[in-house]
Amino acid sequence: MAIDVFKGMNAEQQVAVGHIDGPLLVVAGAGSGKTRVITHRIAHLITAKNLRADRILAITFTNKAAGEMKERVHRLLGIATPWITTFHSAGLRILKQEAHRLGFSQPFTVMDEDEQGKLFKQVYKELKLDPKQAEPKRLLWRIGQWKNQLVDIAKVEPSDDEETLAQKCHAVYSAHCQKECKVDFDDLLVRPVRLFSEDESLRAQYQERFPYILVDEYQDTNEAQYRLLRLLGGHGNICATGDPDQAIYGWRGADIKNILNFQQDFPGCTVVKLEQNYRSTACILRAAQGVVANNTERMDKTIRTDNAEGKPLQLLAVDDEMDESYAISAAIERLHRAGRSLADFAIFYRTGAQSRILEDGLRRRSLPYKIVGGLRFYDRAEVKDLLSYCKILVNPADRTGLERIANVPRRGVGEKTFAILQELAEDEEVLLTDVLIRDDLLERIAVGRNANPLRDLARCYRVLRKVPKTDPSAVVRGIIEITKLEAHYQNAEEPAAGQERIANLHEVITAAEQYHEAVPDGGLAGFLDHVTLVTSGDDTRNQQTDQVTMMTLHAAKGLEFPVVFITGCEDGLLPLKRNGQVGNLEEERRLMYVGITRAMHELYLSRARCRMQYGQVFRNEMSGFLGEIPSTCFESKDATGRRELPDATARYGKSTVGGGGSPGTGSSGGRAAIAQAQAAGLITSGAALRDADALRLKDEAWEPGMRVTHSTFGSGTVMSLAGGAENRAIRIAFDRVGEKELLLAFAAAKLSPA
Repeated sequence: MAIDVFKGMNAEQQVAVGHIDGPLLVVAGAGSGKTRVITHRIAHLITAKNLRADRILAITFTNKAAGEMKERVHRLLGIATPWITTFHSAGLRILKQEAHRLGFSQPFTVMDEDEQGKLFKQVYKELKLDPKQAEPKRLLWRIGQWKNQLVDIAKVEPSDDEETLAQKCHAVYSAHCQKECKVDFDDLLVRPVRLFSEDESLRAQYQERFPYILVDEYQDTNEAQYRLLRLLGGHGNICATGDPDQAIYGWRGADIKNILNFQQDFPGCTVVKLEQNYRSTACILRAAQGVVANNTERMDKTIRTDNAEGKPLQLLAVDDEMDESYAISAAIERLHRAGRSLADFAIFYRTGAQSRILEDGLRRRSLPYKIVGGLRFYDRAEVKDLLSYCKILVNPADRTGLERIANVPRRGVGEKTFAILQELAEDEEVLLTDVLIRDDLLERIAVGRNANPLRDLARCYRVLRKVPKTDPSAVVRGIIEITKLEAHYQNAEEPAAGQERIANLHEVITAAEQYHEAVPDGGLAGFLDHVTLVTSGDDTRNQQTDQVTMMTLHAAKGLEFPVVFITGCEDGLLPLKRNGQVGNLEEERRLMYVGITRAMHELYLSRARCRMQYGQVFRNEMSGFLGEIPSTCFESKDATGRRELPDATARYGKSTVGGGGSPGTGSSGGRAAIAQAQAAGLITSGAALRDADALRLKDEAWEPGMRVTHSTFGSGTVMSLAGGAENRAIRIAFDRVGEKELLLAFAAAKLSPA
């Protein structure tokens, strides 16, 4: 029975589905029905060209996405499509078919991460390298970066000692892989690229095998993926689908220029823009467009919808991160009682460390939740390591805790050495920690290769046990400093992962500080009890289906929820700063755009006047991205400043200054503040749109006809001012970007007379 692949399609979707020969770029805005277009295009190619299903190669990034596409095509045509697959799966199948070209003596196998790590340990052993000199995971990450950039590693001119070691290790590592007939995940892309680059006849064979190629999320491709598609798509019948405005993986090697340059790479390209959004309200889409329009690395595209205007955005402007968690959980509870399922709600955050306090707020109201794309805060390995140090200080008989941290940071106390320590303790009928503090016992086993590792562990424990245990945050700080855990994780991981682990260590300081404020006499033992009670029984919640969903903004890509909360909308957090600098402002802005466009019906944005980070309090200015959202999208009401924030120097003995340069404080009085915020209507009717600094400005400072300069938009002329004191807006005709209406509360910090 013939099917109508164009049924229910809008005009642009029909063009994309109906296009057959020649290159095609489908610029698909958020919620524009991209997956439906891809699957219907596959069905059309099969029926219109009378193609076998295995002659079409469709590549995406996740098994879930590939599975969904296969299922949809099967529903349309009732046939299987074997080459709808991921990049790595396609690479593996190609290598299996061309295994005789790889020089292996036996059928090859693919190593997982654990097997790769074990092989690398063998490399270290052969080269007589000390893991303390360079963490193996760090060198593996560097080698992976080189491979995905298609670098000839043997010809690399090392820029530092780490690269020298990585190059040396790779030579031995690759020799082992060849000898043992193994490939790693990077090889699944790199080796096919090399085969097709070096063998023109093989390349032509596969181009003939796959006369039509489709690739999804093209903006996320790295160099190796890009080269593979260029080689296979040499015939020109390649369709790339993606959205430059959703390119958020530059930190892991994705290159936005791949999609921006598609028309140059494939001459004669047809471009179709899918701008009709079927997901979100008109208000949410205006907000998203207002943000992303400020980027320069993009294709001109304006998402639109026939959906209703919808509710205005709500900004939960609160005093600190604890109030933020209370406000969000209270809003969710209110909406849940009004009839919404808990599964309707999603909470997004920029960094994983933010989840801890947000989880606390949900637990206080007994709202079940699940974390997508990551562990619960206290289940993370680095957090468990740090808490294990705490536990052996409270309970020296905690053998499990000591075993966990005996070699963290790496000091050479392996299983055999720890077994010797345990055997002596059993023979002498003493605790393991007793051996570490008694010279007469320690010297009996600290001999030969065990000498330095055991003495190092003993020195560490002896220093830590002297730390006063009355202030848990001071103990946690002391452990981090004495053990040098920060350096351990930074050197053990690729940079972004290392920074994430370090941020989680700092978040434990914050948790301990907040506990100490609430229970001054609780001490370290009380803090550990608190953590145990907070986390016990959480696993049962993951079995429920009606749960609030929590995830990072990166993990949210491709998903949608009726109600979305984007937290931490502050300068330094969103956009994220590391060492005082934003790595890529346009990518951070795209991340905000992705977060906004996940919302279907309601969107809440939260920002705290002060936020405790790394155990200190910072006064952060509101995110500049909020100021890029049109003022008409917000329902405005100020709920900050409900209580006086004491000077940080009174609590910490030094000024703790954030992005705004103003001293702040932590979460003292958080419960009282949220009660005040609720009484003020924060939870029921939205949030503040002005900052305290902006209140000092007088309307007469800006007059129609006045020439001004904006730090983002450049020079312009003031056209008008409108709105009440809580929603004062200024309209400016900018020379470069045209007219924009900005909320004065946001814009004031960026405006100055020309």
